[in-house]
Amino acid sequence: MIINSDTKIPIENHFRVAAGPGAGKTHWLVNHINNILQTSNRLAQTRKIACITYTNIAVDTILCRLGTAANQVEVSTIHSFLYRHIVKPYCFFLSTDFELNAEKLDGHDDTIVSYRRTKEWIENHPRVSELKHPFSLNQLINLPNNKKALMNWLGSLNYEFDDSNELKIIGNRNKAIFIDSEGITRLNNKCLEILESNLLGYKKLYWKDGLVDHNDILYFSYELIKKYPFILTILRAKFPYFLVDEFQDTNPIQAKLLNMIAESETMVGVIGDQAQSIYSFQGAKPEQFSSFYLTNLTDYTMIDNRRSTNQIIDVLNNVRKDIQQNKYRNVNNDIPTIIVGERNKAFHKAKELSKNEDIYSLSRENITSNAMKIEIEDTKLEQGLLDHLIDADSNSHRCKAVASFISAVELSKYGKYKEAVKKIEYLFKVKDDPINAKKAALNCLCFLLENHFTYKDMCLMEFYNVLKTNIDNNLAGFRNGRAKTFYETYTYQQLSLCVNIVEDTSKHKTIHKAKGDEFNNVLLVLEEKDLDFLLKPNLMGDEEHRVYYVAISRARERLFINVPTLSDKKVNKLRKIFKIIALND
Repeated sequence: MIINSDTKIPIENHFRVAAGPGAGKTHWLVNHINNILQTSNRLAQTRKIACITYTNIAVDTILCRLGTAANQVEVSTIHSFLYRHIVKPYCFFLSTDFELNAEKLDGHDDTIVSYRRTKEWIENHPRVSELKHPFSLNQLINLPNNKKALMNWLGSLNYEFDDSNELKIIGNRNKAIFIDSEGITRLNNKCLEILESNLLGYKKLYWKDGLVDHNDILYFSYELIKKYPFILTILRAKFPYFLVDEFQDTNPIQAKLLNMIAESETMVGVIGDQAQSIYSFQGAKPEQFSSFYLTNLTDYTMIDNRRSTNQIIDVLNNVRKDIQQNKYRNVNNDIPTIIVGERNKAFHKAKELSKNEDIYSLSRENITSNAMKIEIEDTKLEQGLLDHLIDADSNSHRCKAVASFISAVELSKYGKYKEAVKKIEYLFKVKDDPINAKKAALNCLCFLLENHFTYKDMCLMEFYNVLKTNIDNNLAGFRNGRAKTFYETYTYQQLSLCVNIVEDTSKHKTIHKAKGDEFNNVLLVLEEKDLDFLLKPNLMGDEEHRVYYVAISRARERLFINVPTLSDKKVNKLRKIFKIIALND
């Protein structure tokens, strides 16, 4: 059934809404929530609507639009919701089977791989005697390249359902690799098969200290509900309506949990767009949206584009065939433009063509968006230097401290003070004195920000000297070797470009961080080869094409695409819907 952003639908049916970019789905979702609040007789002071969305920025947007009505709605990310309503209140049930320390549990964080715990796990692995050359016990935990490949693999651990529908811990074997100038180190399948037999034992080493990551929250939630069904009964009693935005970004565990909640009493609604599914690295699959099934589920489709000009919608419709969007605004503006040349010059040209209005640049890689922030043009940006620092420097305390301070400084520059302090407070922790650790971390951060000009353009060794002289004189010194060479070769700025600014609110961000947002004027920074998403679009089969589709759909008034080079053949094909400007002409 075709609907628009103002259409009201029945509130006592499961539903699925497919909505292309700019369709007004947030507007529709807020209206649907208000409709439930006004007409339902199943809500009360302790019974609320659950509204799940993908990012904290999206949470804030929905709360703002709901206004005072937000009191009867719990708007949250899925991990925060599950932690608050399942894991935290019932985690003591996990103490026996999973050795989770409920008293130490305090939230959830990104995946952490600790060498100390890795070593302890392998040394006590029940099949340790089966590990043979070239990946024996000693070779795995002592040879640097083996150790890095092992930790890269452990950083990929996730949860998947097996053929018997049991949830298992798995690792991506393609990640069991380490590459440096001397070659490639890859753990073989026999080694990985042995280690995989006790991944639960590895996880328990973290859980006994109360350390859980985002994927653990999904795992614990599923296990708790499966073993203790009364939790589902309580959830349904609390939330007679359960709405999930950006459903195409959920993974199979989340979908399974939603199916279980919907088995009785609670009405479930999902909103999304499989053409905007761009989180496969977190388990999301585009077909999951179309294959999601509930008994008596009603399907709706929104085909308007309320965001973009007619010329931008023409480009979107050229890329996409399953939904041809209506031109709701029916506003004409500049033809989308491809600017060929250096990215910073392209940014300034786009600003000129936009009559000096704000331009938001979107990049595929984090390092490119960071380089755009400070107008660095270097085309050979090194993506993983913070990881390479840890590889090059065998002194774990020194390299982790340096990397943590770099991250903290860069986060602070963009207003992320809470995250910045969290990055370095572990360096100042005294037992049972977390407040003074935060104060010490904040004081050091202030000092580094005030003196940023003294080291920002210098080699990494100069930044290390600032830290050793003014903050931690216990940092180890250097002998001639790989670590010293690294610190003298690379600059502070080169490593700072690798810092990931989560929920970036600047004018230069990655495409993934811009998802769900919109901007009047957008410059998409690409390479020439990436233009295949315009020339030979394959949204359902190629995630990169979906990523770039998401990017161009953020634009309201003007769309610019920058590539460093463009062949004459592609110029002739793209001229049909793009204006093309070569900066070197």
